[in-house]
Parts: sequence; structure tokens; C-alpha cells
Amino acid sequence: MAMTEQGIYTASHDKTVKRWKPKLSPPSKYDLEPELEVKLKDSATALLFSGGWLFVGLWDGQVQAFAQSGEELLLTGHRKRVTTLVVHQGVLMSGSYDGEVRLWQMDPATKQFKCTHTLEESLPGSISKIHVLGNYLFVGGQYGLALLDLTSLKVAKLLPPTKAVADMLEFQGHVIVAYSEGQLRIFDAEGTLKSETSLDAGPILKLAGLESGPRVVCGHARGQVSLITLPSFEFKAEFQALQGQKVDSLLCAGHDGIFLIGSQDGGLQLWQRVEGGLPG
Repeated sequence: MAMTEQGIYTASHDKTVKRWKPKLSPPSKYDLEPELEVKLKDSATALLFSGGWLFVGLWDGQVQAFAQSGEELLLTGHRKRVTTLVVHQGVLMSGSYDGEVRLWQMDPATKQFKCTHTLEESLPGSISKIHVLGNYLFVGGQYGLALLDLTSLKVAKLLPPTKAVADMLEFQGHVIVAYSEGQLRIFDAEGTLKSETSLDAGPILKLAGLESGPRVVCGHARGQVSLITLPSFEFKAEFQALQGQKVDSLLCAGHDGIFLIGSQDGGLQLWQRVEGGLPG
């Protein structure tokens, strides 16, 4: 999911991108109404809005790009599904299950995105998440976490444990790393471990940062959502959001404690954290 001034974008395995508008209905209840639908070339596996472009990573390894001005481009190179997308200093970075990170830049002459670098040496297997912090690109994959130096474009550090990384979230100059088995670790910008904890709800799939509290919102494989207090990094609450479904995506609105939960069957839920109430 991605939040923009035009609305909330979702991309799905049903090969569509949809834009939703929140609508306030009595009594003080929000509904999400779809107002736009665009067909994709394959199932969506990643989504990013940046600089007027909506980038959609696809199952077949391509990235479909839509500009607000109406242009549509296709970035080809990855051999397996694109799982994560980031823009840093005007460079689009993509990570894939093929174990590669690719860097893309717009070619002014051709008006196409060109792959300028393909990185795979010493990366931790199939890539699930990338995140820029300080001088490093944190690369999470099947076999743990690597820190790739953004100057040399070489892996500078491999951080234990060698376990699958599910997601990452930045907070106050640190990165919170969620491991698929249910563990959370906090690293500083140099990759030094600062704190760690495990959650009873089990396997983690997604992280999001909620400004109310503030809280880390953790989505789990069995439909639960856990809330972690920041900056103390203490467990606060857990609730069952979905029955028989994975929490496939999370998105925080950035105001009023509102966050969205996306399920693997394409359903959306809109939640609000209320101080002193539930959830946590």
C-alpha cells in the first residue's frame, strides 16, 4: 500500500492497482471507496510512490511504472519477483527473489529508466526488504542482513543471525528489523545491535510506524497484530485482526492514529488507535 495526496493505492495478486478514497460515514466510521483501477501485466509484489511515479514490482521480475503525467514504463532485468523498492537521491533501487539489487536511473535522452548497476555479490539470498540509513543500504534476505556501502556498492558487513528477514522500519536514526520467525532487532546506522525482543504472536510479515504513541505495528502470519511502544521498545498489546488470513500489508496514515491492514484475500481494514483504549 502507498499513501499519496490523490488517495491510498493498493496493488494485489489479482493483477490490479486500485486507488481508494476514505469517506466518513455516521457514526464516525470511515469507509474506503475504490475510485480508480489499473490492470497490471502480472501479480503485484511491491509498491512505491515517489517523485510523481508509482512503481509496482511484479511477480515475473519486471517493474511497471506509472507517472502522474500519464506516462507508463516497464523496467526489465530481474528474473524473479520484485519484493522491495526504494528511491534514494533520485536512484530507484529494487530487490528481488533472484538475489539481486538493481539500481535504475531515468535516461534523459530516451525517457526510460536504465539499469546502471546490478549487485549480487555477498548478498543474503532471496531479497525481501531494502532500506537506506546513513551510508548504507540495509539488505534483508533469506539468510539475514547485509550492509551495502553506498559509496563502493560493496557489502561491508553481514549481521547475525542468518535468519530470514521479513521487513524493516526506520526510527530515530535506527532501523528496526523484523525476522520471519518472530524476532525484532534494533540496529544503529553502523549496524551495531542496540536491542532485541521476540513476540508471542509468532512469525512476522510486516512492520509499520504509527505516530500515535508512538508504536511499531507488527503484522503476523496468523492474522494477529502486535503493538510495540517506542522509544522504550516494550510490548504493549496484541489483537486478532484477521481470521484465517495473513496480514499481507500495513500502512499508517500519519495522523489521528489511523492505520490500514491488508489481508492476503485482498480485504482492507481501517483501524484507529485511541489513547487509553484499544488497540494499545
